[in-house]
Amino acid sequence: MSEIIYRDAKITGPQDSQPQQVKDIFPHISPVKKGDIVAIKIHPGEYGNTTHVRPVIVRTVVDLVKEAGGIPFVTDTTTLYKGMKLNAAELIEGAAMNGFTHASMNAPFIVADGLRGGDGEKIMINGQALDSITVASALAGADSMIVISHGKGHPASGFGGAVKHLGMGCLDRAGKIRVHEVGKPSIDPEKCIQCGICVETCPWGAISPPEIDHSKCCGELSCADSCPEEAIIPPHDATDRMQERLGEAAFGPVKALEGRIGYINWVYDLTPGCDCFNFSGERFVADIGILGGRDPVAIDAATIELVNERMKENGRSIYHIWGVDPWVHINAAQRIGCGKKEYKLTC
Repeated sequence: MSEIIYRDAKITGPQDSQPQQVKDIFPHISPVKKGDIVAIKIHPGEYGNTTHVRPVIVRTVVDLVKEAGGIPFVTDTTTLYKGMKLNAAELIEGAAMNGFTHASMNAPFIVADGLRGGDGEKIMINGQALDSITVASALAGADSMIVISHGKGHPASGFGGAVKHLGMGCLDRAGKIRVHEVGKPSIDPEKCIQCGICVETCPWGAISPPEIDHSKCCGELSCADSCPEEAIIPPHDATDRMQERLGEAAFGPVKALEGRIGYINWVYDLTPGCDCFNFSGERFVADIGILGGRDPVAIDAATIELVNERMKENGRSIYHIWGVDPWVHINAAQRIGCGKKEYKLTC
């Protein structure tokens, strides 16, 4: 049973500030050995999002890694959707605009999967849905890693935490497509008004309403989110199938680094949507705090259960945010060997 360290959000002074919480947690979760090149994996948020993990949290982890004798770099990967993360040049610029710079973090920011997301290493995972997955090369090549995740809702996975961060955020472009490709949608010609919004949204040139070229489509579904008429329809089982792949893909980084990964879940500013959104929605529950551990399945299980405990006062759970059950991808991650849901919470 994994130990999960928990510091709640009831902050009364500097002695229990968020940076101090991270300092308290770090010795219990650090995989860092002297001389390690250490990836610190973050999501800096799309520009316009204001509820992502703050640079001061990242800076605290960087300094702790250096104190442990590690050589840290802060990192993220490119995306499949249009925005400031589609390529490395814009990702670095967007991260800086959100405050993630060498000056603020005391470490360089590196895009782990290269200029256009093509730098990855194939890892055999032998899952039920995926036999292999491609992990971003700078992550697969690191000696150890700290994954800092923002606990929040997510329209495709119900909840986004450590497992989601591993199974999507640590992959190169080809890996992300393997997870998303089960979501390739179709257009309902009776609903489509030929407005062209979906054409502008798709970076792959896959859409000519009312047709979608599935040989070009990656299944990421930003087009469906953008459609004002709800005319773009994914397969009925797309969410569950994507989550199964997401959970299995999380094993790729775990295997590549031979488990030398520590996890921090920053569970403040819990918004319905992910940090990929270029805006921040209204918080759906009060701040929870910061959790740390060495097991991604256990830390997410603990986080979800803390959130659900807080939400049950109103007869709700995180499932009700999007109508998506996050345990689908958590269970898939457990099944393939990422970790176990059982945990001991240490406050």
